[in-house]
Amino acid sequence: MTSEEVQQIIKKELESHSDLTDLQGVNLNDCLIKPKKETYISSIDESIKFQLWTVFEETLDRKGYKITFDESDGTFGLGMMTNNDQLMDIGTHGTFLDTLRGM
Repeated sequence: MTSEEVQQIIKKELESHSDLTDLQGVNLNDCLIKPKKETYISSIDESIKFQLWTVFEETLDRKGYKITFDESDGTFGLGMMTNNDQLMDIGTHGTFLDTLRGM
């Protein structure tokens, strides 16, 4: 799967929303990023690692929530940066919008 394919999945889901400037109190135009595959650790067992696509950054300093995409099952979830500067997977929500609402 490519970054562009992940972007198309999100774009298709958001087609019904004409205003992307204020969904759940965030400006999606600012927070959606070019998807990049990164390593996330499990919130249950930090020795377990996942390769997930980061598609959304709540803040520029990377300290806010992230929305991830798992290409193995086609689901979106939440992530965050730990105090040790590691990305942590904190839960799967299903669709992009379900995940955004779960923040």
